Amino acid sequence: MFSWGGVMTIATTIKRYLATAGVSYKEHPHRREACLLTLERELGLDARFIAVPTLLRSDRNGILMAVTPLSHELDLARLNGMLRRHFSIVDDTDVLSEWFDDVEPGAYPPLGNAYKMPLIVDRNLMTDQRIFFKCGTHNCLISVEGEDFQYLCASSPKAVVANQRQSDSTLSGQVVPAGTQHSSAEIIKAKLEKINRLPAMPPMAYQIVKLVNDAETTAEQLSEVVELDPSIALQVMKYAGSSYYGYRGKIDSVQDAITRVLGFDLVSNIALGIASTKAFTIEKDGPLGLRAFWRHALYTAMLSQAIARKVGDISTINPSMAYLGGLLHNMGLLLIGHLFPPEFKMLNKLVKNHPNDSLHALEKRVIGMGQAQQVIALGHDQIGSWLMENWNMPEEVVVCCSEHNNVEFSGEHYQYVKIIQLSNQLLAREGIGDHGISDNADNELLTDFDTLSKEELESLFLQVMEMCGEIDELAGRMAA
Repeated sequence: MFSWGGVMTIATTIKRYLATAGVSYKEHPHRREACLLTLERELGLDARFIAVPTLLRSDRNGILMAVTPLSHELDLARLNGMLRRHFSIVDDTDVLSEWFDDVEPGAYPPLGNAYKMPLIVDRNLMTDQRIFFKCGTHNCLISVEGEDFQYLCASSPKAVVANQRQSDSTLSGQVVPAGTQHSSAEIIKAKLEKINRLPAMPPMAYQIVKLVNDAETTAEQLSEVVELDPSIALQVMKYAGSSYYGYRGKIDSVQDAITRVLGFDLVSNIALGIASTKAFTIEKDGPLGLRAFWRHALYTAMLSQAIARKVGDISTINPSMAYLGGLLHNMGLLLIGHLFPPEFKMLNKLVKNHPNDSLHALEKRVIGMGQAQQVIALGHDQIGSWLMENWNMPEEVVVCCSEHNNVEFSGEHYQYVKIIQLSNQLLAREGIGDHGISDNADNELLTDFDTLSKEELESLFLQVMEMCGEIDELAGRMAA
């Protein structure tokens, strides 16, 4: 079923498997050579992108293929601990030949699924670089695109199961250079856009953005658009009637809310924020569910607005924009839940089991498959900013999404970022949000606002928390 003389260079099973999967490949013929390290040097390849299978048998006689980069060595103790089983390496060629009946001994492909064999793949192979591997003979390697390799391994678990080799100096250095491990942010973003994975902006949100960008739009025109969605109109009127804004008169319409209480900017931002979230379908319950999302978003928006009013004039820090930034800064969470429900469920469990850890840290612990793992590992902040940029949202909102976990950020619109960070730190004390526990961080952030004292900040916080009943009720309705 295979040939050393060049008639056939790829195992029949592999050729059939790749054809069925619709995955194209390149052949890389070479002189007869079994050692991959030698081929790496002779063919000018990179050991980090050469996939090597190791065949394992458990104490219960189960079979498993572990696939690692040539640059790494399988950590069997770690694998055993992770799977709570005792595996040992199978090196008996007679036994291996029973499993791979069309493969030359020692030329085993890392595609266990082709041979009905379960496998686990080291995460360092999850890259957009081409992946090279043996295909059944010692005369030829084949390679597939990194994305295709991930597709072939999509149903298999990924984990760190190998350690970098220390014995070969040519393999030293970073396992996968920056910009390639888990794919660069730019590549992943381009792929999501190419396959239309980023949801389109909801029609209502689009209409509001169009109105806001027209300097001649009147309060009446804005109210007419908002009232096209009764649920958004109701929320706007509820806001206007809240004790927080101190208006004692009667609010009969959205136009009343605009002209008498909230103003054009705030109403447009409230409506835009609510309308934007209608693009997603995620579970309502759980620490990251829709109810928790809205509760965190509303508290952050209200507190950010209150802080913005105190720390600067409207020409530099617009309270209405601070409100919108606070409302939408976690939009990446909704996108993760919308695109990758299984991984989002796993992330919910991690947050529930580790309430003192920040979401930013927990995202990197999610074991996903293919594109899901790549996207989630980048963080909800990064992908949220992509979405806001894709929807042509204000630059301030894009920055709030991308940088709200970056305490070192000092670029354009940094004031809004610092306000949201300050709000999140304060809310974390009440168990609101996903920031985990961070002592005295609000004291450090206060240094960015000379006009706001610790006492004034606490007073603003208490004013917002006095509205907790109204905010929680509103969050519940918005998640319904």
